[in-house]
Order: sequence, then C-alpha cells, then structure tokens
Amino acid sequence: MPEAEGVEIGRLRWRVLLATREQYAQMNGGAGIDEVLEDLQPVQADVQPVGAMTFWGLAGEQVDGPITHRIFIRWVDYLDNKQVVIRRSKRRDGTARTELFRVRRVREITGRKRFVILEVELEKAT
Repeated sequence: MPEAEGVEIGRLRWRVLLATREQYAQMNGGAGIDEVLEDLQPVQADVQPVGAMTFWGLAGEQVDGPITHRIFIRWVDYLDNKQVVIRRSKRRDGTARTELFRVRRVREITGRKRFVILEVELEKAT
C-alpha cells in the first residue's frame, strides 16, 4: 500500500544514526573483508515495520530485495545502498538494544525534497 503523500514532522520520534558502510581487504594478510561504519550522522526518524508482502506502483510490482521496515527521515541528498541505519533503544530491564538496518532503496516523497523513505532490511539486532 503506498504511503500517504505527506509526513507530519511529529512522526519523526526515533533518534537514529546514518552511517556509511566501507569494506576493506584485511590488512593482516587474511582472505576476508573488514567492515567499518564511517560518517555517523544523527537524524530524527519514523521507523515502521512492513507486512509480509510489499507492493509498490500501479502495476503491483514486488520489491526486488527483502524489506522489513520503512524509515522516514528529513531530506538528505547523499543516500544510497552503502548507507546503514542504526537504532539504539533500551529494553524494560535496562539493557541496551541495537538494530542495524541495511538500506535497500531510497524514495523521495512527492518530489518536494522534504522527506525521504528508506526501504531497509533488518540485518542484526542485539
């Protein structure tokens, strides 16, 4: 179901971090890849889970990758699929919970450069 055309600023209640994922060959001669999150930037967001089937457009096209959440943020023009979103919160017992979301697709709302929808996949929750 397409999202409503407008986003109310009051919906952006989560403080999340936008980060750029950089991958480098291991420096110690190993065959693996080291992953580093750089350029951390705090933003306000609305994080919404999606249903089992997500369809967009009039033709009813299914999203090309797994999407678990939609994240609404204020307009930024440098987002791509190298970005990750980090959300930190506290559980009722006081322990920390961290969720790492991989950005799958970025979509501007209504062409006015005010808000962006990030279609993301939950990669890791600790």
